[in-house]
Amino acid sequence: MRSIHFASLFLPFVLAADFTVGVGKDETTGKKGLGFDPSSINPAVGDFIVFEFRSGSHSAVQSTFDNPCTGNGGYNSGVQTVDDSLSVDAPNLPSVRLQVNDTNPLWFFDEAGGLCTKGAVLSVNPSTTQTAAAFKANAASAVIASKTSSSTSPSGSASGSAAGSGTPAPAQSAPPNGAERLVTSAYGLAFSLALWALL
Repeated sequence: MRSIHFASLFLPFVLAADFTVGVGKDETTGKKGLGFDPSSINPAVGDFIVFEFRSGSHSAVQSTFDNPCTGNGGYNSGVQTVDDSLSVDAPNLPSVRLQVNDTNPLWFFDEAGGLCTKGAVLSVNPSTTQTAAAFKANAASAVIASKTSSSTSPSGSASGSAAGSGTPAPAQSAPPNGAERLVTSAYGLAFSLALWALL
């Protein structure tokens, strides 16, 4: 019985997923543009948000539902500048990771791009009362402060909900599909079972 419990300790690590979000990619066209692609995600505890930066200067800065275009002092990816000549899903684009610690809503905007009021916002685990659509509407009517981020490296952690590692993530040309996650989970499960068998 103790062995099964020991093996179950590894399951959260096996089942964690990456949610790759393109910053500076239009989610409706899939081309370079404003915003986040996708603009709303629902990761579980232990999952990672991987902010992958497209051409131009962009950032992922944590804000609040009521003030979408003003940083709240939480997570800030720093300004990431990518050559305009690169294709939208070029390999090895700069990226940063943020681990989700609970499923409370998180709100982000692209401060460096300066396009928050035009929809450059990301909702993470929006609720039925604080929806992704309402967050975008709040951003559209926001008054933007003249301050822009000058940081070039990730800092902070999302308020009580996620923690940024500040280390670049391996770039992906596309988010992992179900088959890739299944293979990753199968390898992790095999590892856990091998440890269990050794006990």
